[in-house]
Amino acid sequence: MKPRYFRLAAVLALSLIFSLPVAQADAVRLPPRLAASAAGITGGALFGGTSPLLAEQGNLGRKLAIVRLYYMIGQNFKTPKVDRIMSAGGTVLASLDIPHGRGITYASIAAGHQDKQIRAWLTQAEREAAAHNIAAVYVAFEHEANTTANHVLGTPTQFQAAWKHIHRVAAAAHLNAGTGGRLRWAMILMHTAYFPRSMRPHWSLRLGFASQYFPGSGNVDVIAADGYNRGGCRSSKSTKPTQPTVTPGSLFNPVLTFARTHGGLPVFIAEWGSAFFSGAPAWQAKFIPLMKAYVLNNPSIAAVSYWDQRGNLACHFAINGHPLSVAAMTAMAKAINGHL
Repeated sequence: MKPRYFRLAAVLALSLIFSLPVAQADAVRLPPRLAASAAGITGGALFGGTSPLLAEQGNLGRKLAIVRLYYMIGQNFKTPKVDRIMSAGGTVLASLDIPHGRGITYASIAAGHQDKQIRAWLTQAEREAAAHNIAAVYVAFEHEANTTANHVLGTPTQFQAAWKHIHRVAAAAHLNAGTGGRLRWAMILMHTAYFPRSMRPHWSLRLGFASQYFPGSGNVDVIAADGYNRGGCRSSKSTKPTQPTVTPGSLFNPVLTFARTHGGLPVFIAEWGSAFFSGAPAWQAKFIPLMKAYVLNNPSIAAVSYWDQRGNLACHFAINGHPLSVAAMTAMAKAINGHL
């Protein structure tokens, strides 16, 4: 999902088929409580979302603590938008993705061919955080690498090699939190990648498993995932949901388990959303308190970012202009108060 020309739309459409029985999904044993401070965060989870949610800050009664941003290799990190976010005291979770059709692959990155562009972006991220006295900025390389659309970039092993190379570039420039800088690294995959084989339909196995992409706890500070309450919006243009509401646990329990068993890392819900249906305006809003409770009950979740977007095929996740959803999100925003 995201402004990558929506090139992931086709494969994500398949995920509407992949719905686990609630009882089975909730039966996944949750990891023990972990401190979000491992991600440089205290007081609970950071609350935020994509850029359109910034327009609702007045209604929410607070500023977003974290904003989800998307970049392509070759772009500058520093923008007026980032300046505004950080000058207001917020941080960002920023993806650095590969533009398709430009000859860039995981192998070319691992070989150092894009070092100049990548180092420039990482350096700008560190300097921007330092300029605004922001303790940490969260970066991700090639979010949702496990989707079919990204397989043209290389294998999971090559993804790991590219990630490790970029991480070394940042470390050598003293940009990482562990080497005197402010950058912290989040591996972002679709939530299905974290599910064990026994909980996945056969067709989804080609999308890979998180363990195949994971570059090691020494190169990752945060485990992150994207997941949605769609209500069948991708398979139908109905004004009402055609599938039942999922539970947050059915989406994210395996993510928490993976993080616990791979270094005890904190978790970011990098993108989450609930579809809006004009014929059932309360449906979107009802999922939001479920997410609020889920985040509050699982302190290993260090940040939660709502995908406040419109127009993704037949799915509309934005809460803007929907009073019931805004009210529900306001209650969540008041309850989740993590900070750097």
